[in-house]
Order: sequence, then structure tokens, then C-alpha cells
Amino acid sequence: MLPDIGSKTLIRQTTMNEIICHNCRAINRWGANFCATCGQGLIAAVAPGDEAPTVPDSSLAFLEHGSFELRIGRRTDTGRMRQTNEDSLLAFDFLCANKSVSRPVGFFVVADGMGGHAGGEIASGMLVQALARRAAEEWLSPAITGQDESFDREVWLRSAIATGNEEIYEHAREAGIAMGTTVVAAIVEGDRAFIAHVGDSRAYHLRADDIRRITVDHSLVESLVVARRISPEEARNHPQANVIYRTVGDSPQVAVDVSRITLRPGDFLMLCSDGLSGMLDDEAIREVVLDASSPQAACDALVDAANQAGGEDNCTVILIELKSS
Repeated sequence: MLPDIGSKTLIRQTTMNEIICHNCRAINRWGANFCATCGQGLIAAVAPGDEAPTVPDSSLAFLEHGSFELRIGRRTDTGRMRQTNEDSLLAFDFLCANKSVSRPVGFFVVADGMGGHAGGEIASGMLVQALARRAAEEWLSPAITGQDESFDREVWLRSAIATGNEEIYEHAREAGIAMGTTVVAAIVEGDRAFIAHVGDSRAYHLRADDIRRITVDHSLVESLVVARRISPEEARNHPQANVIYRTVGDSPQVAVDVSRITLRPGDFLMLCSDGLSGMLDDEAIREVVLDASSPQAACDALVDAANQAGGEDNCTVILIELKSS
């Protein structure tokens, strides 16, 4: 089973008899080889009294864990019930190789717009463009050259989405129309992924034997599920399933949830709009992904399955597979 890694990081001072896990930040007894919370190998441990200078949790400098490559699939579709596609996506990746060590880097975004008079299409497009612009100016060049050790991915994701939020909010105010968008975005560097989201667009972590949702929807029904007032099955058919309480662009500021995970070779990271997750349950998604011959074939099959299940909304999916190289 996959480790249940939350979106918050607890930082505390360790004693000489404790080791802090670099993956989930849990405190472990000295001498442990694996984290008792998430199962990650405690490979960075050193003997008591010989501690190396600690890396600030905010910087998370990229550590080479081996040579990897990313296989990417993506697809967006209007669906069967809508006339226009208000979803937008962004996907780019590149590979840096040196001394037989390859370092794949990618940035991926799914945004699901909402609003009348093409407002949703405008909002999601504005956000994707804002994120692409910020990435090119502030993150892409340092990542390519390897000069990004001090780059804080989590802070950057929050800041970049906040910039897009301000632009959409001001445009909507000046145009006198209501608009907004959900977003789920991921920075992938080697075997590390940093995920940010607002609204009900989702990120999933898949392995051969499991699928785990990384994000928690900012929606009414999700709140009811968390409070155990309804079951996840009841939430899927709830009459207010589409009511979300947090979006990008509907207020001057936006709170962005950020988490990070460690991928293993053979793992998948999937980003999608609710046009997919609202049509297919988690196990159906896992089966389609694992049965497909490639990430692109999986994306095509997922969208086709969502349309066959009703296609009630625009459907967008990005699937990233980590492979050893």
C-alpha cells in the first residue's frame, strides 16, 4: 500500500536518538533502516554526533537517487453533454543527462474553468498561461542548468497560482462577469513530485497494487465525507456534488494546498479534472491505467471510458510514469 502522506509538514528538533525521515518528516528511533510511518528508506542517516549540516526543509534541494525518465500522456475532451471545453492543460518535460545520470524534470497543470459567457474557458486559459510564463521566467532555466538548489518548489507553486488568481480576479471585476477555475499542478523532478491544488481537480498516485488520492477536494460533499456524514459512495451521487467552496479567481486571495510525494520506478502520477473522477471511481481508473500499453494509451482509454459512462462534463487528464533508465 502507498504511504499516506499528508499535505502538512511537521518540523521539530530531533534528539541524538532519533532520525527524521526526509520523505514524510516523521521521527524514527535511531538505528531504524526504514521509516515506521511511510516505509521510506532512511538512507540519509549519519551516526549521532556526526550529523551533517541539515538542509532547510523549505529548500528541498534535488538529490540524485538514480537515473530516471518520465513517460507522459495527456488528453482533453469536451465530453458528451457540453458544447465547449472549459478545461485547459499544460505539460512540458525535459531530460538532463550527465555522467550516465539522467534527471527528468516536468511541469504539469490541469485547470477546470467555470463561469457564464465563456468565463470558465477564459479563466482556465489565463491561469495556465500565467503558470507557463512564471515557470519559463523563474524555474525552467535554473532547472535546466542545475542551478536550482535553493529554489523552493512549494513556495513557488503557491506564489505562481496566487499571481494567476490576481489576474483572473481583476479581469472578472473589470469585465463585470463571474469566472473562476480549479487547478491541480505538479512539479516532477526525478523521483520527487510537488503537487498544488485548488478546487476539485485531483491528483492520484498509482502503483500496481494501489491507487491513492493525494488531493482533498475543496467541495461541499468532500467536507461531508471528511465529517463522516455521508460515505464516499453517497458523495458521488449527491445532488450538490458540484458545489465547491474554493476556486482560483473568485476572490482577491486564494489558499493553495501543497503536498509532496516520492515516486518509485513504475509509479504513476495522474492529474485530472472532475469530468474524469466524477465518471469513474478510483478502482476503475487504476484498472484502465494498468491495462494500457503507455501513458498516452491510458489517457485515451480513460477519456473514452468517462464518455461511455455519461460524459457529463469536460474531461482532462495528464498521466506521468516514472521509469528507470
